[in-house]
Amino acid sequence: MKKDKTVEALHPHEKKIIAALHELGKATPEEIATKTNLPEASVHKAGMWSKIKGLLYHEETVHKRVTITEEGKQYGRAGLPEKKLLELVQSGTTTIPDLRKQVKNMDIALGWAKRKGWVTIKGGTLTLTKDGKHTLTTITDVEHALRGKEPDEQTLRELTARKLVTVQEKTTKHMQLTAAGKTVATKLPAMMIEDVGQLTPNDLKSGAWKKKQYRPYAVDTPVPTVVAGKFHPYMTYLQRLREKLVAQGFEERRGPWVETEFWNADALFMPQDHPARSIHDVFHLKTPKQGAVTHPSALKLVGKVHQNGWITGSRGWGSFDPKRSLGLVLRSQTTAVSARILAEKPTNTKYFIIGRNFRVDKLDATHSYEFYQCDCIVIGDHLNMRHLYAYLTLFAKEIAGADKIRFRPSYFPFVEPGVEVDAFINGKWIEVAGAGIFRPEMTKPLGEDRTVLAWAFGLDRLAMRSLDIKDIRHLYQPDLNWLRKAPLVV
Repeated sequence: MKKDKTVEALHPHEKKIIAALHELGKATPEEIATKTNLPEASVHKAGMWSKIKGLLYHEETVHKRVTITEEGKQYGRAGLPEKKLLELVQSGTTTIPDLRKQVKNMDIALGWAKRKGWVTIKGGTLTLTKDGKHTLTTITDVEHALRGKEPDEQTLRELTARKLVTVQEKTTKHMQLTAAGKTVATKLPAMMIEDVGQLTPNDLKSGAWKKKQYRPYAVDTPVPTVVAGKFHPYMTYLQRLREKLVAQGFEERRGPWVETEFWNADALFMPQDHPARSIHDVFHLKTPKQGAVTHPSALKLVGKVHQNGWITGSRGWGSFDPKRSLGLVLRSQTTAVSARILAEKPTNTKYFIIGRNFRVDKLDATHSYEFYQCDCIVIGDHLNMRHLYAYLTLFAKEIAGADKIRFRPSYFPFVEPGVEVDAFINGKWIEVAGAGIFRPEMTKPLGEDRTVLAWAFGLDRLAMRSLDIKDIRHLYQPDLNWLRKAPLVV
């Protein structure tokens, strides 16, 4: 009974194709179109429907048409240049200058003779090898092919590489019934009554629908997957975050991925011998190795702070190498952009940066050498840690989805005091952000005398939790299978 329903649900074109294949056994779309009087496009379309239903399958046969070029025909008549070269060497003409006078296409001839091991060259003189002597007494596969014999795959590749032949491929498609299709075909003769697939208003008005046989809808038939374009879930997540920050009055800024060590570390009051600046943590560019000085006054003042603290009340780090400041690295933290903002004498008071950063790491399901970070700064007079805690509480709940939050004292070279922010999410505490108030050693040499609150969220793991992603590599790698199945982020 189930198979009868399958037959009833077939489109008339499918029935005709199945009946034709039952008679022909195996046929091309062109042959089926001739047999059924259907347009070839209809045969292809209905054939695909039947294939999805498991009633027929497609076979493809690739035919190669080999055509000898004019150069190939010339070699077929006059002989290959490398063969001519062998004959001259055997007859006593062995030096390259003498051979070049007598062999047309000498470079081609010598190249193929050497590649095939037919000659050796010593002191500009050619000598036939054992294989070369044997070749003089035989007809090579290339010569056979140029004289009309069908070449094997290796010979065809050589002929094509030498442009002695052209190859045109033609794919022929055949359709053939499956076992299920053959079973359906035996039921068709009794059911070839022309059925109708659409009920029209005229049929309803006239009552003609009572005399027609309507084809039932096969709602359980598998259909091809629709591959529609959509945004990457992570990019949508980041865009939603941008919208939230803008709604809270923050202005977005961006900075370069390739950054000088000055902005990436020196301007942040990170000592030049800090372990985090080693080749084991930061990607250093091989070429070019150094960038340009864009803010000479800031470079000079930052150098003084590193050396002796300048006017900040700090002792500094005791040394500073301005040449190292110009070294180019892949940005390891978006805080570098915060430093750039301060050096530009900002007019706004609230900024955020969402950017990609890079650090040396081993790539696996939970670690990556690239990551997104969101840095925020608030600039103003009379700001203190209470203001910072208020912002962090709001952000932890809005961005991280925290049920509860806690603060822990921590150290960062560019803030004092510094805190770590933990969020209680899905029953456990996780670290979500680092924060603090920028030190005078960072702000004063950049020309900023006001208080600057700063915090940074690592976004990758927050996004993985929000998007229910288990492998961090899905955030960056173009895995089309995963992207097509990933739900839309709205």
